[in-house]
Amino acid sequence: MLFSSSCLKDSRYVDYGADAPLVEFPLAEYNPDELGGSDGAYQPIEYNIKNQATDTLTVAIKIAAPKVLTSAVHVTISATDVTALNAYNTANGTTYQALPTSDFSVIGGDVVTVPANQQMVFFKIIINSAAIGVANSGIYVLPLTIENGGGQQIATPDAALLYNIAIINQ
Repeated sequence: MLFSSSCLKDSRYVDYGADAPLVEFPLAEYNPDELGGSDGAYQPIEYNIKNQATDTLTVAIKIAAPKVLTSAVHVTISATDVTALNAYNTANGTTYQALPTSDFSVIGGDVVTVPANQQMVFFKIIINSAAIGVANSGIYVLPLTIENGGGQQIATPDAALLYNIAIINQ
């Protein structure tokens, strides 16, 4: 038996080399096995107010591109845009509220720089779990949105992350 194949002319080959870079939250990627089949944009996390008054949330920003960029990209994020949260509430019949701005702070401000020759960076958000308090546990969401891609296209729907902030007292 003789088998032949013509891989170079295979119509299933996709050349990503010409694709434009996309700015995204990598954790927002669709994952059907996560969270009961929903997309990955909704991330539940818990903080314990007995252990410490503040906690740190680390979030990644990624430049998805066929190759690294040779210049820095300054990405503007928002932790107060509730558009994605409102859409989530409508789609899921929930009534989550945005975490009050007095209960968190984005370290370094709302512009995150992805340096030249890097595809991913991390920024930190300080959660003041003691300020949120036990009475409010489990009802807040921290909505993160990429507002400006620093000259690069913003990936949709991977431009928003919703962190359910559950405060426990154990």
